[in-house]
Amino acid sequence: SAFNESENTKAFNAIKIPTSITNFTNLDDTLIDFKNVSISYGEKQILNNINWTVKKGDFWQLSGTNGSGKSTMLSMIFGDNPKAYGQEIYLFGNKKGSGESVWDIKKKIGYYAPAMTLKFHGRHSIEHMLISGLTDSVGLYTIPTELQKRIVNQWLTLLDLQDLKNKYFNTLSTGQQRLVMTARAMVKRPPILILDEPTAGMDDESASLLVALVNKFAQETDTAIIFVSHRKEKGLKPKRTLDLIPSANGSSGIVK
Repeated sequence: SAFNESENTKAFNAIKIPTSITNFTNLDDTLIDFKNVSISYGEKQILNNINWTVKKGDFWQLSGTNGSGKSTMLSMIFGDNPKAYGQEIYLFGNKKGSGESVWDIKKKIGYYAPAMTLKFHGRHSIEHMLISGLTDSVGLYTIPTELQKRIVNQWLTLLDLQDLKNKYFNTLSTGQQRLVMTARAMVKRPPILILDEPTAGMDDESASLLVALVNKFAQETDTAIIFVSHRKEKGLKPKRTLDLIPSANGSSGIVK
């Protein structure tokens, strides 16, 4: 095809990832630590003795077939899964369930899954979408500051969407929407970025642009990235992979 992968690696080279205006201080080097985590629902074992450590600046792919426990793993980190309590799961140095609220944890994690796009069915401009990533809100309820606007303008330039900044998000192509949502999860430069099957159902060209953007995040920031996918993601350059291998006793995790 005329589609050229090497061109996409240059796609976002015009500018560096914009700086953050949110300060995350006093963070441990270890951001996520699972120690011998086993999870079951009734008789069904989901995870079997998972050990996994995510440190600052890591770039992981979390892979496994559908039903292997990827969503369960994510709900232990980002969600309020009661199964996490009593397990040895540490987030940002604190044992899960030891008093840090889910909200405190979520503030430090950028998260995007394609289903989230459905939340934004109203009339939000692309610029407002990105600003809402800085303010942790779905809509835009506060007047953005000049600094917020400046940072978001840099992001729009990076994404090459500057000319469309006042366009409504819901009028964009799927590929553009997902680029905006991936950027939105990263605008705060959070300690952890989780992208949950972000390329599902995308055409190759749009998917490879999104992958190029994520590779750039990894190269230029110390955000720890967890890219969740049930397949080998073309062009993605994770440093390591945690592969969930299903069995009757629940999935075990193989680190490659």
